[in-house]
Amino acid sequence: MGTVMDYLKWRADLRFSQEPFNDVDALILAMLSYLDFKGIVPGVDEKEKISLEETARRYFLEHPSHKDDPESIDLTVSSSFDRGLMQMLKMTSKSARYSEIRLSRFVEKTDFPTEQQFAAITFSLPHTKRHKVIAFRGTDSTLIGWKENFELAYMKEVPAQESSSIYLNREISILSGKVTVCGHSKGGNLAVYAASRLKGIDQSHLSRIINFDGPGFNFSILPRSSFSDCARKVVNYVPEESIVGVLLDTVGERNVITSSARYLFQHNPLTWGIERSGFLGGELSVTTKLLEETVETWLAQLTLERRKAFIDALFDMLGASEGKTIDPKEGLKDISKVIKNVSDLDEDTRKMLSEVLASITDQARDTISNAIKEKLSLD
Repeated sequence: MGTVMDYLKWRADLRFSQEPFNDVDALILAMLSYLDFKGIVPGVDEKEKISLEETARRYFLEHPSHKDDPESIDLTVSSSFDRGLMQMLKMTSKSARYSEIRLSRFVEKTDFPTEQQFAAITFSLPHTKRHKVIAFRGTDSTLIGWKENFELAYMKEVPAQESSSIYLNREISILSGKVTVCGHSKGGNLAVYAASRLKGIDQSHLSRIINFDGPGFNFSILPRSSFSDCARKVVNYVPEESIVGVLLDTVGERNVITSSARYLFQHNPLTWGIERSGFLGGELSVTTKLLEETVETWLAQLTLERRKAFIDALFDMLGASEGKTIDPKEGLKDISKVIKNVSDLDEDTRKMLSEVLASITDQARDTISNAIKEKLSLD
């Protein structure tokens, strides 16, 4: 089974005029959007563009330690994602296929008061008929970014979705030719949301909308009809043991792909299976199907007000409003801090958290029980 890194070796010498742009290429650009290009790639108010080759040169001048990462990447640990990005930037910047891609209109912001984490970038493909790719960054290591994912369960529009809509509307109005919109994790959700907000002639510029293992939408808040204009262009990719990508309701078609990792580590695209110019197909695991059903039923039993109260209390306890980040190396220390924060909560909040968390366990037990009964009846 090949990976993204193998694909880069296989296709590095083939220009887009020789081998057309495909969904694996879109994933690579979506992953590059995670990099901090501030001060390197021109911003949204600038007209200039910069080649990927020059972007990489400047990036490694500013981050010299990143350039010396080892070629071998351990895909089973969380830090492999960041190391993989460094390696990907080096490989693409030296290839005939990607080095001439021009980057522009980079925007990045993390706003704690409004609880927003957002970034986007535009790629102009060489040797094509004015094909552009707009990539929205997924969730970073900030707790604010992760809280926004959970807020999708009760908010009609989270701040990052509003920013993505403004960004895409602005870019479409000044671009000619076809546009692919994509993103990994929350970035995939932003891509679909922003595309759904385009009106009239702007919709015709969209070539494809790709959600790489990003959450869906809550159709009890947002009507499914609001996505009707773009749904046929939306494709979702989720690994076999997806957790993030099966949350909430899906817009468009869903494709399941294989991964060399297990459980949550499958969210890392560096582990996804690739064959030639496409992803290697798979099937959703029983665990993922049960998770999807459990969360769907559990959310249906909670009012929007209770969902909000639970998420606010949970992330306040974790320290989201203080700008904290998720650091796997600090796991034990973080747990001790959380335990202390729980003891500081008022009695009503502690009771609410306990009840809502207990309801998840109850629903999971009911879902598994029903699945077993259904299996026995079929046999």
